[in-house]
Amino acid sequence: MNSTDEQRKHFPAGPIAARADFQAAVRAFILNASEAGVRHLWWVSPDYADWPLDEPEVLDALTHWARTPGAHITWIGHDFERVRRRMPRLTRWRQSFSHVLSCRSPQEMAGPDMPTLLVADHVAVLRMLDLERMRGYVRVDGADVQRAREEIDVILQRSSEAFPAVTLGL
Repeated sequence: MNSTDEQRKHFPAGPIAARADFQAAVRAFILNASEAGVRHLWWVSPDYADWPLDEPEVLDALTHWARTPGAHITWIGHDFERVRRRMPRLTRWRQSFSHVLSCRSPQEMAGPDMPTLLVADHVAVLRMLDLERMRGYVRVDGADVQRAREEIDVILQRSSEAFPAVTLGL
């Protein structure tokens, strides 16, 4: 496996100043996860409308990465029904790869209070500071990544399962 410094080279550290920057950073995290040797991704957002998760290239990269032994995504959000309606390819992917994916929804956190984060193992973090103006950053500093993972752990402690892979109807 690569050293942490070698892994960090796969992630575009720097500011995010527009929607296009954010989407490019999300794509880079997913497209480079396999090559960087990332085993765990954490996706956190109140709304995934701006995430390019339904794009064929992104789903192909996720599929390749998900076949890596030990690969896992922890996906935290509020409105998975919107994801189901707006991202049909991702929803089908979620059904096929439910074994590498945990979807959670926080019980006591309002949408505006939820951070928007994408964390790759202990290697890199994408953090949005202002969703309205699409401002944020990608950092590969271990302390920043650790703070994000601790924040995610707090959210997970007060969350429940969400977005089932298969919905049963009557």
